[in-house]
This record gives sequence, C-alpha cells and structure tokens, in this order.
Amino acid sequence: MNIQAITIKQLRVFASVARHGGLGVAGEELFLTRAAVSMALQELERHLGQVLFDRVRNRLRLNAAGERLVPLANELIERVGAIGELFSPAGGFGGQLRIGASNTIGNNLLPGLLAEFMARGDRQRPVVTISSTARLLEQLERFELDLVFIEGPVDAGHFVVSPWGEDEMHVVAAPDNPLADGRTHSLRELDAQCWVLREAASGTRQQFERLLLPQLRSWHLALEMNANEGINNSVAAGFGLGFMSRLATRSLCRSGQLREIRLDQAFTRQLSLVCHPDKYRSPLLERFLSFSHAWQHRRQEKGGG
Repeated sequence: MNIQAITIKQLRVFASVARHGGLGVAGEELFLTRAAVSMALQELERHLGQVLFDRVRNRLRLNAAGERLVPLANELIERVGAIGELFSPAGGFGGQLRIGASNTIGNNLLPGLLAEFMARGDRQRPVVTISSTARLLEQLERFELDLVFIEGPVDAGHFVVSPWGEDEMHVVAAPDNPLADGRTHSLRELDAQCWVLREAASGTRQQFERLLLPQLRSWHLALEMNANEGINNSVAAGFGLGFMSRLATRSLCRSGQLREIRLDQAFTRQLSLVCHPDKYRSPLLERFLSFSHAWQHRRQEKGGG
C-alpha cells in the first residue's frame, strides 16, 4: 500500500465512477478520456492494494472497500475545494450542492428556496433530484446526495434529522363528489370510498397509512401513481378521493378543479432536512443548511401554505 502516491485526480475519478457506475460517464463529467479514467482508477486501486469495484457486465459496482472509501474521498475533494475558495481573490462559497427532495417539497417549496439562495451570490447551480422518500434516503446513504428534504418519519439513529416545518394534509375530491359540499364530515363517512394514492415508498402514501387508514373500516385502491400531478388530475376526473398536501393541490382547489372534503379533524406531518452523519460539511453546505432553516422559518411566520 502506497498512500502517499494517491492524488486528488485519482480520488475525483473514483468518486465520479462511484456516482455513475461507468467509466464513460465519469470521463464526460471530468473531461477525461475513458482510457485516462480507467488508468487513474487502476492506479488508485494499486496504491491501496484493494479492488474498489466489482465488474458486473458493463457496469462498475462499489464493493465493501469502495463503500468505505466514498465518504473519505468526497471529504478530501471538498476540503481541497474549500482551500481554493479560501485563498481565491473573490472569496465566496465554492462547490456544487447535490440536493434531493420528495415530490411535494421538490415541486412546491424547493424552487423558491433555491431562487433566493442563488440570488445572494455567484453560486454554481445545484444538482437536484426529486424522487420518493425511500429512494432519496438510499442515495443519501450512498453519499450520492449531500442532503435531502422529505416528509414523514426518518430513522433518526441512522441519519442527522432536523425538523423543517410542518405540512397539512387534506382529502380532496372531484367537484361533483357528494362529500365535497362544504359541510364538515366525520371520518366514518369516508368508509368504502375509492382512493387515488401515491406509491408505497412515498412520504405521502406513508402519511395516508399512518394518519387516515387506521380510522377507515374499509377502502378501495382505484389508482396508484408516482407523481402528484397525476394524482390530482385523476381525482379531478372522478377516479376517487385523494389524500394530499395542501401545497400540491393549492392551484387546482383555487381553480375549482378539485374540492376539499372538510373533516372534523386536521392532519399534519413533519417536514425534515436530512444529512448523513459521516458527510463532510463544506462551507457551502453549512451555508445552505443555515439558509434553508431561516428561509422556512420566515415562510411559516408569514403563514405560507
């Protein structure tokens, strides 16, 4: 093992291949030829005396040794970037954030947050991933994302979880649904109804199963979809009821395409900002985390829904 011979270039190549699973994509990201990427990776493995990837068909998959190296390699790369920013004439916060968000947050809150954050300085555009809660946490676990915004419960023992405000859920229906009459109904009146729901891995579906399902004696799944827009349009078309965030239904409720079924109780859920405990927090990441909490605090003080 020859640790002193390891270079930042080799670590950058390793980190890129680990993210993308292939030499070609890593080469495009780093502006290197496929041969140069392969050579740098082989040199790193030789210096470490360890194979870092399993070669499966045309893909490279991290093995146990590679998984242990990922957070350390990323930290070294980001610390080198921080040194460059520290001594650059312009100063500032360099680097690129990799942000994940669940559908509701990613489509309704994250654009406004990023617009304000980017307007405060010359920042490199972030890479944004919008997906299900389960998928985002998997990517966070593999250090493919720097942080994620999600709805619903998270294993606080495995990640660093910070509360990020609350969200209100409600039941919506097509305008001609008899329950959408403006009167207050009991949950028992929702028995035996058809529902249009998000997929099982989503935070919204988990909230339906946690908050509403235990209080229903019977129900029917009419449709299951992986996008809020599809859910809203299907509910508006009369396929069944929806259990959605007010953030996701606001515009269609205002236009009259959806109507709320008023119930005798409210349903709230916790929004969370989640990081990996072993993730190096660069100055840019620390700045964004602080800004995100302040932004959400201002928004909720103003009664943002």
